[in-house]
Amino acid sequence: MSGGAVFSGSTTLGYFILGAFYILLPVTAWLVLKKAGTASVWPVAVGAVVYFLTTRLSDLSACVIGASGDLAYKAAVSAELVCVFEEVGRYLAMRYPVANIKTMNSAVCYGIGHAGLECWIRGFGSLKIMSYGSRSLDSFTAGKTPEKAAQITERLAELADHPLYMSLLDCICALSVFGVHIALSLLIFTKINDTGLLRWLLAAIGLHYFVNCSGWLASFAEIPLVRELVGIGSGMIVIAVVCRIIGIKDRIGQIRYPEFREE
Repeated sequence: MSGGAVFSGSTTLGYFILGAFYILLPVTAWLVLKKAGTASVWPVAVGAVVYFLTTRLSDLSACVIGASGDLAYKAAVSAELVCVFEEVGRYLAMRYPVANIKTMNSAVCYGIGHAGLECWIRGFGSLKIMSYGSRSLDSFTAGKTPEKAAQITERLAELADHPLYMSLLDCICALSVFGVHIALSLLIFTKINDTGLLRWLLAAIGLHYFVNCSGWLASFAEIPLVRELVGIGSGMIVIAVVCRIIGIKDRIGQIRYPEFREE
């Protein structure tokens, strides 16, 4: 690998497709709503801000809880806490007037903003990885200690072992996770005035945790294909469960037709 490009042409193309998909997904979702005349900018912005704040709070809490642990331990703790922070943040955003989330379509817009910022972060990360493709291994390891060079080589080998079909599966997985965030936003919104709200908030946290935990358990197989398929499957299960709880057929009508929107 030291004499030529780090990635094959198809691997580089795959990272480009994945990055472009991540970036365009929330934009496309927004344009679909806008075409239907139900898009709102403010809930999208609120969703993005809440995602940023809750993930940062999760990371900060993990650093405090795992102060004596290594980086991998702190990352694991953060992954456990983020489900709670994100869903509580989703609830607070919809509970108080400042977010102005009063209709089904604004709840969808919140989900687009929440999931959209995550998509953009991942998308630009994929494009950054793609930029490694034409460089040689020597350009990464020059001047590094043998131990550091070995770590870099191992990491690049992992990134290079990512065929085009895996990037296409990654796109499907991204779509599934995007749908999960919109589904959970609708779940919280439709149950916001329910007398058993705490139960539904805990349900949202549990469903979010189910997606994260499934991916974590699948990673132990050390087979990327298994991890992606589990990610897609767990996301689709959560979406199906939420759709059943909220009665998605009636909700779609409320989103598509302004005259049915709640005030």
